[in-house]
Amino acid sequence: MNKFYRKTANRTFEGINYIFSFILIAFMFLIIGSLFFTTTPSAFFQQMSSRVVLVSIAVTFGSSFIASLLVFIFSVPTAYVLSRKTFWGKRALETVVVDLPLSFPPGVDGLILLLLLSRTGILGKLLEHFHIYIPYTFAAVVLAKLFVSIPFMISFVREAFDRVDKNIENVAYTLGASPFQVFYKLIFPLSIWGVLKGLVMALSKSLGEIGATLILAGGLTSATGTMSVLIYFATQKGEMDKAIALAIILEFLTFILLTVIKLFFKESTHRIHA
Repeated sequence: MNKFYRKTANRTFEGINYIFSFILIAFMFLIIGSLFFTTTPSAFFQQMSSRVVLVSIAVTFGSSFIASLLVFIFSVPTAYVLSRKTFWGKRALETVVVDLPLSFPPGVDGLILLLLLSRTGILGKLLEHFHIYIPYTFAAVVLAKLFVSIPFMISFVREAFDRVDKNIENVAYTLGASPFQVFYKLIFPLSIWGVLKGLVMALSKSLGEIGATLILAGGLTSATGTMSVLIYFATQKGEMDKAIALAIILEFLTFILLTVIKLFFKESTHRIHA
């Protein structure tokens, strides 16, 4: 079992390293690019400290953390069902919740959500009875990030569950363990590295998501203006100072976040090898 832990921990740590390296390279390119596109250092730092940028940071990271939490809550039981249960329509369910969403570009995801949740949509009409309207709100930002990230998380977690030997489960059942005990005390702990890897991927995707968010949430108000969306609008208007300031902040904060996660994985891996 320790060998299994070490193997999955090493795979997860390698995946984090790839993401970490990509973010670092992108950050360096942005720093170099800022020297060519910004007018003066004062103008650059003025953009970085503006209220619009500060609000976009809160919207981006707040919505991403909420979306990642919801992704975790929905993905783990779904992945478990797809990994361990056999039932009629299982393949159809996998196609609907994993295969099709993975094949859709984010912009298509956003359009599907908008058609469903608009005042003329099926879900929109239902929610209207409860005086709930989601498009162009903060909830729309969270939902867009959730919809785009969840198939990746389910795929990663299911793969982690599939790697757990079913014979171990059978032994636990013969010893009188309940299904919940088998999952909580056996399957999930043995799959934790794959689950965390999927969660990191989902969080990274949420932080940079733009296509679905732009269509469903708009990004025209302080409640829905994520950093990626504002970068898009700034480049369209030729406001390169603002676009680069937002991009550098986004990359820097993502870099810090992934550094913390990387150190956590590194320390945990060392403990496993010890």
